[in-house]
Amino acid sequence: MLKRHEDPEAASVGAFAVCTAAGAVAAATWPGAEWNAQVVWTSAVAGVFEAGYMITLARALSRAPLGPVYTVSRGGALLVIWPISIAWLGEQVTATALAGTALIAGGLLATGVGVGRRRTGEGGLGLACLSALCIAGYHVAYKLALAAGGSPAIVFALSMCVALPLNVARLDGRGRAAARAALRSRPILVVAAGLVACASFLIFLAGLAHAGAGAVFTLRNSSVLFAQVLSWALGERPTRLGAIAAACVAGGAVLLGWR
Repeated sequence: MLKRHEDPEAASVGAFAVCTAAGAVAAATWPGAEWNAQVVWTSAVAGVFEAGYMITLARALSRAPLGPVYTVSRGGALLVIWPISIAWLGEQVTATALAGTALIAGGLLATGVGVGRRRTGEGGLGLACLSALCIAGYHVAYKLALAAGGSPAIVFALSMCVALPLNVARLDGRGRAAARAALRSRPILVVAAGLVACASFLIFLAGLAHAGAGAVFTLRNSSVLFAQVLSWALGERPTRLGAIAAACVAGGAVLLGWR
C-alpha cells in the first residue's frame, strides 16, 4: 500500500499514526491485559526499533523496488535472530529447522545476487539492511516483553506510543507538511495501510507469545513470497533468480513449521 503511494516516506507517518490508534483500542479491549516494569521497558525498546524500522523501510521503498527491499530487510533480520534465539532465548534446534533456515538463507542469497545485477536506486539496499537490524531488535524486545507477562495488545500499544513520537520528531516543517499532504491525497490507502499493519503485528505477537522467537520470525518471513507477487502486481518484474529465491523462502518456511 505504501509503495502505491506517490510519496511512501510521507505516507508512512499517517499509516503509523493509524496503527498506533488501532493498537491502543486493541489494548483497551484485550482480555487479560497485564503489565509490569519489565513489560514497559522492553516494549519501549521495541518501540525505538519500530520507529527505526518504519523510517528505514519507507525510505528504502522510495528508492528501490518492493521485492528486493522487502526480501533483504526480512532476510537480513533472519540471519541475526536465529543465533540470538538459540543462545539467549532457549530456542531448540531441530534438523528440519536447520534445513529450513538453510533453504531460506539460500533464497535470500539468490535474491541479493539478483538485485546486484539490477539498478535498485541510490542507497535503497543499504537502507533495507538497516531496516533488517531494526526488525531483529524489535523482535527480540517483543519476545522479552511477552515472556515477562505482557499481553500482545499491551506490548504493541506501549511500543507504538514510543515509536510514533520518534517517527514524528525526526520530521522538519517540510516533512510534517508532506505527511499531512500524503494523508489528504490518499486517505483510504493510508488508513488501510495502518489498520493492516496493526492487525499483522497483533497476530504476529499472539503467535510469538506461544512459540520460539526464531521459528515464528522465520515463518513470518514467508511474507517475502507474497511481496514478490505484490511487486508483480505493482508492475515490477522480478528476475528468474528472484522467483527461484522466493520459492526457496516458501519451502524453508514449510520446513520450519514442520512438527
